[in-house]
Amino acid sequence: MGFTLLELLVVLVLLGIIAVLVAPGLGGSLDSAKLKTQSRALIAELRVLRGTAITEGKIITLSFVDGQSAYRVDGESVRLEEGMNLVFHAAGAEGVGDDLPGLLLPAPLPDIGNQRLAFYPDGSSSGAMLELSLAENVRYIHIAWLSGEVSLAERRQFAPIVEGPLP
Repeated sequence: MGFTLLELLVVLVLLGIIAVLVAPGLGGSLDSAKLKTQSRALIAELRVLRGTAITEGKIITLSFVDGQSAYRVDGESVRLEEGMNLVFHAAGAEGVGDDLPGLLLPAPLPDIGNQRLAFYPDGSSSGAMLELSLAENVRYIHIAWLSGEVSLAERRQFAPIVEGPLP
């Protein structure tokens, strides 16, 4: 009616082998879930900052330092989760901000450098793409310069399009 010791040991060995094979895959899923959560939180924060710029009628700026897991909002530092890497791509760089082909990007205000993002009182922004990564996982957050809209995006949306030889 019961199981023999040998049968129980075989089952335990098989469970151990399965656990060893499955465990590395779970780590990647955990990183992916952390990145997804952090990117959603950052998108929500950027949308709140845009709304604040509109309702208070003032320019809200964010400063970025590549490779650091922090940014500054009007002088106040905000840290991301441990291990997160945040890279800032200014509008006009590598196809960023090509919301409407043929239109020129707005000239940055004197206080807005190439590592800063600004939300303006009219709802627009200086435009950017944020690259948020954790381990091998990467997510891209697009901030449209014309509308100020903040959204999750695919990297291929920002690749420059070149048709034919350059002059």
